[in-house]
Amino acid sequence: HTHQELMGHEVFLNIVYVQAALDHHRRIIAAEEPKILMHSSDCQDPTGCSEDWHAIWWNGMGWFLLNGRNPQPYGDALKRFKELLFGRVSEGCKELMFKIL
Repeated sequence: HTHQELMGHEVFLNIVYVQAALDHHRRIIAAEEPKILMHSSDCQDPTGCSEDWHAIWWNGMGWFLLNGRNPQPYGDALKRFKELLFGRVSEGCKELMFKIL
């Protein structure tokens, strides 16, 4: 109640709405990986590359962003994500995807 009294009801309510929208957006980002629309020339297995990209996104970024005990801000999650092992994702595809993140 103290924060609400200091800010006023309208400002406090707007902050609550913005926080809810940001939380919703975080869940969407965690669950819906950016798709690899075009594979790089060094990609030997486009199907495996896409499958592993999906898996590493969910098990990496999804976990970093949604971890109930220690959720990471997007920038920190992305930094940690880039350090993971990417299986069949080719180096070229990984670099292309990192550019859009």
